[in-house]
Amino acid sequence: MARILGLDLGSHSVKGVVLEARTKGHATRSFVEVRRAQEGERADTLRAAVTELLGKLPPGHADQVVVALPGPALITHALSLPFSDGKRIEATLPFEVGSLLPFDISDVVYDYQVVSLKETDGKEKASDLLVGVVRKEELKSLVDLLSELKVDPRIVTHPGLAYQNLLQQAAGLFEGSGEGGVVAVVDIGHERTSVAVGKPGTGVQFARTFAGGGRDLSKALATEFQTSLAEAHHWKEQHGAMASAARGPDAERAAAAFTRGLQPLLRELRPTLKAYTARTRQQVGALVICGGTARMPGLAEQLSKDLNLPVRVLALPSDTAESIPTAEQPTAAQAYALALRGNAAGARAPRFNYRRGELAFKGDFDYVKDKLGLLASFAATLLLLLIAFGVVRNSVLSRREAQVDAALCETTQRILGRCEKDYNRALNMLKGVESPAAALPKLSAVNLLAEVTQKVPQDLPVKFDRIQIDTERVILQGETDSSKQVDTLSNALKNHACFKEVKQGKVERTRDGQKVTFRLDVQVQCPGTEGGES
Repeated sequence: MARILGLDLGSHSVKGVVLEARTKGHATRSFVEVRRAQEGERADTLRAAVTELLGKLPPGHADQVVVALPGPALITHALSLPFSDGKRIEATLPFEVGSLLPFDISDVVYDYQVVSLKETDGKEKASDLLVGVVRKEELKSLVDLLSELKVDPRIVTHPGLAYQNLLQQAAGLFEGSGEGGVVAVVDIGHERTSVAVGKPGTGVQFARTFAGGGRDLSKALATEFQTSLAEAHHWKEQHGAMASAARGPDAERAAAAFTRGLQPLLRELRPTLKAYTARTRQQVGALVICGGTARMPGLAEQLSKDLNLPVRVLALPSDTAESIPTAEQPTAAQAYALALRGNAAGARAPRFNYRRGELAFKGDFDYVKDKLGLLASFAATLLLLLIAFGVVRNSVLSRREAQVDAALCETTQRILGRCEKDYNRALNMLKGVESPAAALPKLSAVNLLAEVTQKVPQDLPVKFDRIQIDTERVILQGETDSSKQVDTLSNALKNHACFKEVKQGKVERTRDGQKVTFRLDVQVQCPGTEGGES
């Protein structure tokens, strides 16, 4: 059973969820979170955190890895094309994307996902696409860093589109999402927020990422209380609350600071929701929030007031509770969604994957290439063994055939006076009427005695005083309890194919009157013989 590691490379912590794929469905095996050092080079802190996370996972933790592109340096475009044919989309996109970029398209990696199809006046449907663009050097740096740690992600996807399979496969998590069933999944991280808007059971229809998140709240708290950012962040994690969850003067003062710190996120989130409505003519009915910041008490309530929409914290499917504690589920949401993405196959699998072209996933190819020499040597050895086996078998069979022919020739020469190597011809000649074997009886006296003994019923009390046997006749004399039992014995012998006729002699009582004496005269002639001879 394949195991998939969904790896969330957050700026504050790295999270990993391992799913085990099964014939029907999947099972959540483990969840690990490791905090990143807040000081030092980003690449170094990420390398150290991923190394520690991999060390905490069970041995042989994953057969494939799926990650979302970290950081806010990701451009997302929503495009509409008047056709839906995949080849035409692939041919057109370089020109469409290139016209939107301030730099050369050869410097970027991009991919797309068809999010909806629309009826047109023509025969072909129009398609709405989400296109994600990232600089090639940034993607290469990430792949190289993970490669140093022996991690080769099969899929590097868009952090918003990572929720595609969660919306499709766990639609029950979003029930009661308001008008039209449209829900926005808002993943509020430390430095970045990702938004995925779509319909449960259908998938993502619009996605975007932008800078802003929990770090802005910590900064606002540090400014309010004139303390360091590290201390403010620690206090936020331990005591932070908003709206009605904030109790006490300090908590209310902190909540006011958090509300100010939330404004940059709201300034990006409101136009994002409006852009979706403008494109689809559908209203977002509710927000479901996740990410580390979503764990703050009262945040959902505050966002509901600011956006005038129902807002709640995302809870993962109930079968994850054993591996992912309820309090950690908002934090684990993206890693879980990424693992689901790796488990998806066929029509349910999104196509979006930045690992294309020169940065395409080569894990399977490299494995086969490394094993190719070994496989070739195995194949050559097997071929040589098969050839040797064929040669030896043919040689042995030839010798055995010569031995059989010699034995048959010797036998026919001795009996018939002529050498015959054809088995069927020799057998017919030996069975012929004029052959020496023709005079041999098929049944001997010993054979007939055995047949008589076998035909006597086991429960019949009989004592034979005389048994006379030759190849043409059997005479039985003896005594038993009654004449009825003599008839039973006679009938039993008649059932034998070679006993042509059974005649009963005189049946008399013994002198003491307890027994009867009898005589049976049996004529022997087997089918296909004349006069008992063959």
